[in-house]
Amino acid sequence: MIEIFIVIKDGTNKYYLLKVIRREFDVYCIPPHLGVHFSLHESGESHFRYEEKTAKSGEEPPLALIMGEAGTPVGKGIIRSPISDPGRASGICTAIFSIVSLNQDFRKFNRSRGKCFVIDTGIFPKGTGGIEVGVWAVPTRNQVSFEFNNPDISTDLLYKVTNCEPQIWIYARPL
Repeated sequence: MIEIFIVIKDGTNKYYLLKVIRREFDVYCIPPHLGVHFSLHESGESHFRYEEKTAKSGEEPPLALIMGEAGTPVGKGIIRSPISDPGRASGICTAIFSIVSLNQDFRKFNRSRGKCFVIDTGIFPKGTGGIEVGVWAVPTRNQVSFEFNNPDISTDLLYKVTNCEPQIWIYARPL
């Protein structure tokens, strides 16, 4: 199992935005305290699921969680190309975060163990009010397909987990 925490750094404080878990060819994108997560399974089925523990209404973090690739509706989910067929890079999900008031909207992140993608607000243009965070499955033999779909991603805003196939790449982009 691979677990990646995505946090944003503002000065000396870090705030918890998203957790990505990969088990075999299943991938889960879990925003803390939202009460819903996104799953992409080895079968190609993808869906949003409510969690047992949820935040009080009105206390959810300011974000939009968006399903990756299109597919065929089946039941309460979508069937799309699974990541176990790594011919090309494929978008798993995208999250859009408002970062105007990080200290009020997100919980501080104090963990030090595990994989962690730290997004530093200090490298964003002045006045940046939001960020896009994308989670992708990228096969080693076709990394150019990620670059084609996501041009001009700074190396400071790209995190790669390379000890699996396909690799998990996570990018951040200021909005």
